[in-house]
Formats: sequence, structure tokens, C-alpha cells
Amino acid sequence: MALDSAPRPADPARTTPPGPSPADLVGTVPARPPVAPAPGRPLGTQDRLVLDLARRAPDPAMHLGFTLLLDGPPPRLAELRSFLAPRVAALPELALRLDPGRPPAWRPDPGFELGRQLYRLPPLTDPSPAAALAATLDQVLPRDRPLWSVSLLRRPGGYAIGYRAHHAFQDGLAAAETVEALFGPVGPARRAGAGGADRPPRWDADLLRELLPPPRRSTPWSALATPLSGRRSAHPVTVELSRLHRLGRATGANLNQLCLAVLTSALRAWHPADWSTPSAGLRATLAVSVRPAEDPYRLLGNCSGVAGVELPCGEADPLAALARLRERVTFARFAELGRRHRVLYQRMPYWCGRLSLDRSIDPRRTPLTLADVRFRRGLACLGTPVRAVLPLPVSVPGQPLFVGWTVHGGSLTTTFLTDAALPAAEGLPARWLAALQALEAAVQGQGR
Repeated sequence: MALDSAPRPADPARTTPPGPSPADLVGTVPARPPVAPAPGRPLGTQDRLVLDLARRAPDPAMHLGFTLLLDGPPPRLAELRSFLAPRVAALPELALRLDPGRPPAWRPDPGFELGRQLYRLPPLTDPSPAAALAATLDQVLPRDRPLWSVSLLRRPGGYAIGYRAHHAFQDGLAAAETVEALFGPVGPARRAGAGGADRPPRWDADLLRELLPPPRRSTPWSALATPLSGRRSAHPVTVELSRLHRLGRATGANLNQLCLAVLTSALRAWHPADWSTPSAGLRATLAVSVRPAEDPYRLLGNCSGVAGVELPCGEADPLAALARLRERVTFARFAELGRRHRVLYQRMPYWCGRLSLDRSIDPRRTPLTLADVRFRRGLACLGTPVRAVLPLPVSVPGQPLFVGWTVHGGSLTTTFLTDAALPAAEGLPARWLAALQALEAAVQGQGR
């Protein structure tokens, strides 16, 4: 919907996507203040592989982002644009669009207008956070402009702002830093880069086991028996972060290990018949950043690798499952794996990655993908604080489930993004809460 109410002549050169129309500019305000434009750069191997994945499913399946929940009446779209304009101007990567030429590259959009990136969505009558996530789930990102958008929608008791980006344009960490730059305090933002680039990785037999696609199929999982519909459903759950901090102090586990342990128990409860032996596990991949700290385009492109994690779903004791994850999921292992992936993707030609793509995403080998992205600063819009941030992960073609979690303020929110055909998937948030309570009870019982 347009920012102002005055009618405007149709622009035949503008491609309007299905659904809500992009916002027009207000009056004669320039699209962005003059800044030094980013010259652009060729697509990386990961960017091109993600675009290959996007061709296998509806394009929105490869979009990721965050939905911000705020209280009170929503601002006018013109007010939101004025608020964002100086912040977008300070992020020149956001004015780059996909040039599919040879070689494909991210290049400056000569017609960049902030208004074309902003959308007003129909108001919601359902007050649930899941409804706010679902409102942007299938929104398109037109290829004739930069592959990101900000959406505004009214909901009972307040409003929501959704940020979405194509996974080729940004990985999860770059998207989170962008949201912090758009809605966080004005000032230096954290860098979306991985450290340790000065020490070369160890190249040994373990490298092949970590980096190559799994040679064997994973444990049979009932979620893979359901034919996928291609329609997606998002199921978020939010808890106070202090509950996990208390568990961390009692067990010595870090937040990632605790989230994985709770998820393990929730998945075990979802399909209990699949885990008849304690040694049974579910193979997953956890996204890790491999972006160099010195990357001048820290908000551009996909710079994520993956770490293999086996969730010990066969372990009925939540403390025993946590102990196994503490052994396998360590900072040292992930830091070393990040260095290896960084070197690999810097050297690997596109054709080589393309050959291994099918095996890498084969749900029979890796049926589940996970992501952990955290916000370090409080967020607000026009003086109204953001009270919750809901992560929206991508949908890997063929995989029935992607689980992402994020921290903002004093809360942790986990989103289960599932294929809509999966039976009882809407109960995953309740199973997650029950698993957290079971872990808390086990820790309390251990202390008696």
C-alpha cells in the first residue's frame, strides 16, 4: 500500500509482486541520502548454491529473517520509512541487487528506492505470535530490486515488523546484524565475522568426516515418512532466558548445549517409537558462521558453514543426553570447523560444490537443520521497544523441519518451521516446554 493516499500514475517499468504492493516514496524525499555506493562483488560459491536450492522449491522457502513484536498502535508506513532512511543509507550493501550475468554478481541497483522495500500487510485478527510469522511466510522478494524487505502489519494489541532476506543475499548472522542496525541503538554494530582466521586449520582425516556429506543414511525417522506438501507452518515458543541460565549454572552447559538437549527430548517425545535403543540418534546440521572478520561486505552474501551434530534422541534421561551433547558440541570444535569451512569455501570452485549438493541436503542422510542467532542489543522502532523477536529460518528442500532459536533481551524464542503435512507438528512448542521442565526437574532431583 502506498505511503501517501494521493493516486499515482502506473509505472509500466515496475514489476509488482503478488500480494501487498511495495510502498511508494513520500513527496520528493530522496530514496536515500548520498552515500558512497558499494561497488558490488561476484557471487560466492555459497550464494550460487543457495540460488540452486531456491530453484527446487517456491522461492520464499529460501527466505529467512525475523519478526519483531511491539505494543501499541503501529506507525504510518511513511513514519517507518523516515525512521529507516538514514539507517539504510549507512548500509550500502542493502542497495545491491542480483545481476544474473556471467559471472553473476551483486551490483548497485540504479533505481534503488527504500519505498520499494517496504510493505504494509493486511491486519491480523489472530493475536498469536504464530500468526504474525505466518503473515510473511510466503511473501515474495522481487528480483528487480535488492533481495530484502521490511513489512508492517497491525495485530491485536500491537503490531509486528518483519524483516526478510533471501538466503543467498544474507545468512542468518548478517540478517541479524542488519536488524540491529535498522532497529537498534545508533552506533557501531557488532561485526558478523568469525575469528581465528590467522591460524590455518588442521588438515587431517577428521576434516573429511566433518566437511564431506554423510556417507550413510541417518536413523529412520517417522517425520520422513510423510509426503511433503510444499506448504509451510511456523510454530514459535518463547521462554524466559533466566530459566536456561539457571540450568547452565547447575550443569556447566552453555546455552547452545542446553537448547540442543531440550530439542532432543522434544523430538524424542514427538515420535517415541523411533528411539527404541539408547544409542539411536538423529543427525542434524547446525549453521556456523565462516565470514572473515575483515570482510568489507559483512551484510552481503551467504557465509555460513555447517557442523554435524547427532541428537541423542534414544537417551531417555535428559541429563545423560545433555552430557553427551556437552562432549560433542564444544566451542573449540566449532571454531576449528569454522576455519576449515572458511578455507574450503574460499578455494572450492562452484562446480565442485554443485556436485555434492544433492547428497548434502538428502533428508535420508541429514533430515534436520538447526540455527542459533542471537541479538546483542535491544531493539526499538520510533521509541517503542521490541518485546519479542521471532526467528524465521529457511526451508531446506526435501527436509521436513528446520529449527532456529534466537535471544533478545531476557527471552529465548525457538521456531519450528515444518512442512504443513507433518502430523502433530503444531504440538512441538508444547513438547519443547515439557522437555525444558523435565530437564529442570532432573537437575533439581540431582541436587537433593
